[in-house]
Amino acid sequence: MSLVVKLAAGERIFINGAVLTNGDRRSQLLVETAAQVLRERDILSSQEPLTPVRTAYFAAQNIALGLRLDLAPSAPFQAQIARLRGAFVKPEHLALLDEAEAQIASGNVYRALAALRDLVMYEAALLGITAPERFRRGASPAAEEPMPRVQRVTGALLQ
Repeated sequence: MSLVVKLAAGERIFINGAVLTNGDRRSQLLVETAAQVLRERDILSSQEPLTPVRTAYFAAQNIALGLRLDLAPSAPFQAQIARLRGAFVKPEHLALLDEAEAQIASGNVYRALAALRDLVMYEAALLGITAPERFRRGASPAAEEPMPRVQRVTGALLQ
């Protein structure tokens, strides 16, 4: 299955560990083969507050940034999803957890993160905290503050 990635001018994208920076115009990429792809705006930095759902998101993100899924630590992700199953009761939220877990199992971290983004927004509303603006549907990446350079993160940050 192909993946279409739309990039704002100057936006960075991570593909199988390589960091690519878009030029001065908006562009679109079609990724035709299996690859771990993350847009810069989809990455939570270690400086952002980690709520329970964001911790699961961060763990899934670490799997993608681990480059090789067969060596990536999925145990922190699985453990956090199990904890979240005890907190969420609505079928639509449990379905998002199921989707994230199934996508991780099939190696599609990008789609797992998409499912978790919806839960991040819901969790922020529940907790009365500000959700990452870039996670809002239709949010303009050009209006965002540029993120600091992302360093490779380890499972130690999840504890």
